[in-house]
Amino acid sequence: MPKETFFNLPRDKRNLIISAAIEEFSKADYNTASINQICKKSNIPKGSFYQYFTDKLDLYVYIMTLAIEEKIKFFSDVISEFPALTLLEQIRLLFLKGLEFAKKHPQYAALAEQFTKENDESVKSAVIKEGEKQSEALFIQMIDNAKAKGEIDEKVDSVALSILLQSLNSAINRYMLDKFGNVRYEDNQEDINYFVDSLLNIIFFGIQNKND
Repeated sequence: MPKETFFNLPRDKRNLIISAAIEEFSKADYNTASINQICKKSNIPKGSFYQYFTDKLDLYVYIMTLAIEEKIKFFSDVISEFPALTLLEQIRLLFLKGLEFAKKHPQYAALAEQFTKENDESVKSAVIKEGEKQSEALFIQMIDNAKAKGEIDEKVDSVALSILLQSLNSAINRYMLDKFGNVRYEDNQEDINYFVDSLLNIIFFGIQNKND
């Protein structure tokens, strides 16, 4: 997380640094992204950068965490619909809401797409760890509510299922990149919907041969 000196900056200055970082990390992988460019675009000396952040990874994780927080906030208007939906329907709704978020916030969508191409596993792990902290509470609440309604077995480990559900987005992005070379849902909706439903069916109905 940023140092206290960053949060003591005027809001406009903080936002300028954040915008410059989003732009830089959206067009280059982590190792190629330039602190010099971020400093130049946000009009701060490079020495000041290290008064605000420990290093580039500190800034990168912070920027990615901001994007995740904004996405979770974006989900808030559909959470009120959850009581009338099954857990499976809730997950599908969140997926569609995520696509809407990408349309309304193209800068975050570009950042997420670049992240799917990131090859530095230690960097990816740092971001995923922080992301799980942000979204775990939402998924666990959804799972526990589904247990209370008798939709899923009470013996299911809520944390384990939460981690599995959170991994869906990464699996879908990887599928889209491998098959289509991009993560633009609009170009291949039917194919992607089929893949999403396949993943959800495996999670909710298992892989056992029902003919046995």
